[in-house]
Amino acid sequence: MGTGNLPPITQEEALHILGIQPPFEEIRFGPFTGNTTLMRWFRQINDYFHVKGCSYFLYKPHGKYKTAGETASGALTKLTQGLRDESMAYIYHCQNHYFCPIGFEATPIKPSKAYKGCLLQQDVEHWILIGEPSRKHPTIHCKKWADIVTDLNTQNPEYLDIRHLERGLQYRKTKKVGGNLHCIIALQRYNWHRFGPWNFPLGNVQQEPQPPSPTQGLAKSESEDNITKKQHGLSVWRKLSHLHERRNSGLQRYANCDGKD
Repeated sequence: MGTGNLPPITQEEALHILGIQPPFEEIRFGPFTGNTTLMRWFRQINDYFHVKGCSYFLYKPHGKYKTAGETASGALTKLTQGLRDESMAYIYHCQNHYFCPIGFEATPIKPSKAYKGCLLQQDVEHWILIGEPSRKHPTIHCKKWADIVTDLNTQNPEYLDIRHLERGLQYRKTKKVGGNLHCIIALQRYNWHRFGPWNFPLGNVQQEPQPPSPTQGLAKSESEDNITKKQHGLSVWRKLSHLHERRNSGLQRYANCDGKD
């Protein structure tokens, strides 16, 4: 909201784009909607509006597509950085529900450090502001990051309903043991100017050796000079393409998976 050059769309408009027909209130989305379904829908809406972007799991400690090696501290750092970035958005999958982290607050643990300026992560308690689409709940939730981490790290049959923390840890009636669908999904719009040739160290891109020209050893005419410049430009473009592919390879690791999780 408030960024880019496209107007915001309603949920109903998004559903029309995805090919889902009304009456929407009679549709039970739960049986056919999963984490990777949302990722696929994000790609479809991007394609519809001719926007380039990707989606991936920011933090999913357990189950299919888990973010192996990612810590709660590392995920918090990435989340708080991303919430400042206009090209990023997030979806939090909690108990039978999806909603969107939209901001955060870092509260000093000790009152004496309230006005000290920049503090270390261990000196503050992080609260995540989450936008709520359901009319049965407040418009914005404010949840401790520590409680979100607890939710994401429980495994079947144990679970924590982040919207009803007063109920504490609960247990599902299921035979399945282990795993957890709950996660935080990142949605990113590509800003192509970040990957433009002016952001690459052109001085370090070496020109590929060119095969000897039949006219080598003769004085260059103006047309021959132009040919050489074009060859050099093609060489630099190839180098930039390789750099761009390597730079984006990490983003595509979890991006746009099909199926249901």
